[in-house]
Amino acid sequence: MEEIRKKKETFEGKRFPFKMSVQQQAPHLVQAHWHEHLEFIRILKEPVTVHIDNETFEAACGDIFFINSNQIHSATTAGAGILQGMVFDKSLLFLAADNLEIRQAFSLFTGANIVRNYYAPFDPLCPELTDAMTKAYEEYAKQETAYEIGILSCIYRMMTPLLRQFRHDPRSGDPDKHAVYFHRLRPAVDYMERHFAGKVYMDSVCQTVNMSLYHFSSMFKKVFGMPPVQYLTRIRIEQAKRLLVDREIPITEIAERCGFCNINYFDKVFKEQSGFTPKEYRKRFVPIS
Repeated sequence: MEEIRKKKETFEGKRFPFKMSVQQQAPHLVQAHWHEHLEFIRILKEPVTVHIDNETFEAACGDIFFINSNQIHSATTAGAGILQGMVFDKSLLFLAADNLEIRQAFSLFTGANIVRNYYAPFDPLCPELTDAMTKAYEEYAKQETAYEIGILSCIYRMMTPLLRQFRHDPRSGDPDKHAVYFHRLRPAVDYMERHFAGKVYMDSVCQTVNMSLYHFSSMFKKVFGMPPVQYLTRIRIEQAKRLLVDREIPITEIAERCGFCNINYFDKVFKEQSGFTPKEYRKRFVPIS
C-alpha cells in the first residue's frame, strides 16, 4: 500500500506562499499526499480521476475541485488528461483581514472537513471560480508589477462564495455559538493588541475573560485557528512591518517597540513569519526617498 505523506511545498517559508502549475505527466498527475495549505484543481483536459479523502470523482473538462487543509488527495489519468493546480498557504487569507470577525470566519472554514469539494461547469459558483483561477495564473506567469495584489484579489474572489456557502451549511455548526465564543474572547484580543509592546503574560490575558489557561487556549484555537501566543506574535510582527516603513526608526528600536527584548530573536521570528529579516524586508519593500 502506498504511503501517504505530508507534502512540503516549495513556497514554505517564503514571503508570498503561493504557486500554480500545470500537470500532464501520466498516469500520476498528483501523487497521494496531504498538506495544511489550501488548493484548487481545474481540469483542462479529460480523462482525469480525482481522489479526495474517501471520495472518487471521474472529472470532466472544466470541473473545479477545492481541497481543504489536511485532506488527502491525488489525481490520475488513463489517457492524456491535464490539470491546473493552485496551492497557497492559509496565511494569505489573513493578509487583508484586519477585521476580527473575518479572521474568525476563515479560521472556522479552514478547519472544517465538510466544505464541498466538487464544482461542475453548470454549478452557479463555477464561472466565478474559473475566471478568478484563470486571471491568477496569468498574474503568476507574467509577474508584472503588483502581481501579488492581483493574485490576492483572485484568491478572495474564489474564497468568498465558498465561505458564504459554508456559513449557510447546517453541517458547519451553530454560527450563533461561534459568535458567542468570539465575543467572549474579544476582551483578551483587545488586551493583547493594547499591550503587545511590553511583556504579556497569558495568565493576565486569561483574567480579562475569567477563564483558566487551559480552557482559554482551547477556545481561542477553536475560534481563531491558532494558539493565543502565536496570535500575539502575529500582532507584533504586523506592527513591526508598519514601523519598518519609516526608515528613520532603527531596527533595534522597532524590536523594542514591538515587544522583542532581543534583536536576534526578533530577526529570527520576523524571518519565520515573512521570509525576510527586518533589514531585508526594509531594503526590498521600502523605497529610499
